[in-house]
Amino acid sequence: MPVRLAPSAAGRCRRRVHLDNDPQAPRERRLAADDGARHRIADMDAHRDRVVQELAVAFPGAPEGASAWDVLDAGGRPPVVLGLPLASEHRVGDPEMVVWLGDGYVPVIVRSHRTTDQGAGAVLSSPAEPLRRTVADGRKPRPHQSDVLALAHLYRLLGEQGLASDTALGGVIGRGHADAGEPGAAHDDAENVLWHDLSVLLPEYDRRFADRLAVATAARAGQVLARPTRIGECRRCPWWPVCSVELEAGHDISLVSAGGDTEVLLGAGVRTVDQLARMPADEVAELPLTGIDPATARTRARAWLVGAPVVRRHGRITVPRADLELDVDMESYLDDGAYLWGTFLTGPAVTRLGLTAGYRPFASWRPMPDADEGRAFADFWGYLTELRRLAAEHGLTFAAYCYSRWAEERWLRSTPVRYPQVPGMPGTAAIEAFCSGPQWVDMYQQIRDQFIVPGSMKLKSLAPLAGFHWRDAEPGGENSMAWYRTAVGFDGAAPDVASAERVLRYNEDDVRATLALREWMTHRSGTVPTAAELDARVF
Repeated sequence: MPVRLAPSAAGRCRRRVHLDNDPQAPRERRLAADDGARHRIADMDAHRDRVVQELAVAFPGAPEGASAWDVLDAGGRPPVVLGLPLASEHRVGDPEMVVWLGDGYVPVIVRSHRTTDQGAGAVLSSPAEPLRRTVADGRKPRPHQSDVLALAHLYRLLGEQGLASDTALGGVIGRGHADAGEPGAAHDDAENVLWHDLSVLLPEYDRRFADRLAVATAARAGQVLARPTRIGECRRCPWWPVCSVELEAGHDISLVSAGGDTEVLLGAGVRTVDQLARMPADEVAELPLTGIDPATARTRARAWLVGAPVVRRHGRITVPRADLELDVDMESYLDDGAYLWGTFLTGPAVTRLGLTAGYRPFASWRPMPDADEGRAFADFWGYLTELRRLAAEHGLTFAAYCYSRWAEERWLRSTPVRYPQVPGMPGTAAIEAFCSGPQWVDMYQQIRDQFIVPGSMKLKSLAPLAGFHWRDAEPGGENSMAWYRTAVGFDGAAPDVASAERVLRYNEDDVRATLALREWMTHRSGTVPTAAELDARVF
């Protein structure tokens, strides 16, 4: 049976392609999908089904599925074919739609993510009128290399069937409204086909596909062309339990480096953590690393070898503290909206001002997207503003803390723009002033600035340093989305109170974790080794 690769192969990790095609690979050790991943996949499938149904309505009588080959084999060239299964000697794929351009077809696929951002240059059309392509005002393509590689794969498949247009185009119907407007508006990515010019990428796709095909073919024959290395894809790869054991046993350099830096180190003959840790300082300084400073790279390697989860950059650790401290954590559902703003109030002035310490959530329990998101945000902002006012009125200090500000700031900035009519909604100037001011403290940045971390910078990885642990046995952002779906009764199910309580408990632990890290940094981080101490050791 010939090796046939799907549209995802060209963008996939080489080692994963090997394991997927190796008949002797230990499939029993693959990581099972958790509830969050299963719900995410189900949600993606539901979105695809909705779009496909809408296309069927827009093109009544269009050939569909395997039966469309009867029409095509008879010489028919309908304007649109839906769900056409494609297969050649080494490729398979099934685009949701192919569109006739006059001399051949081009593929259109459906994805469950945003495809455009504010900007310029996006070529869009309505799914119902795919040939009416225009350059959209105010929209630019959102980079998704996997989408373009998949389209290139399908375009080549059409070519192998003698059906491809000479114009190398491919379209993507996405999902999610832009941050500047409400769902269903003209900029809703589900209401547009984003068109990509594939001609520039085709040589890169061809190179990648040839490589992945060679890897897969060798794997079928019991040969190995791809060794494991840690990359971003590993975070969600079912084969990670297999690869991680091999990487850790060999002290692979990718465990403490990333991206292009790994390639630089390999090019310099540095293949293991031990080799980097033992390099003389003057040789390390010559490494043309771009991700981190070379000296920091060596310190990370040394920290990994001695089992230190963090290393102090300098002797003294400081973190901004205040009379009133509010830890903040937001929960969102995909690109559809932020349904929960969780807060945890502490500080020496809480009792003095007659405030209630502890956790306070501001939530909407309606399926996102929904305008009630705006109400929940306005309530949260009102609480935050009142605390800031009280602190200023009494000559006290105030600080709000998050972990990795990008996530919170996306929704801090976009929600007032999308729901300006909600009572109590702040203006964009007030949001910008807060986000750029000293009262907004990113604990992720505090850790990054003052510590060298050889492993993960995720809150779930670092909070145990402070002795903090989540009450839920399966804490995680993806799982919380699954609990949220159940809580609000997605897909017509009855809302589930227990799942809502689970989300709140998880969110409360998130804000308590940032507080625990802050307390640890203030009072107990002095026991952590410094970079200078590791530099002085002989490895």
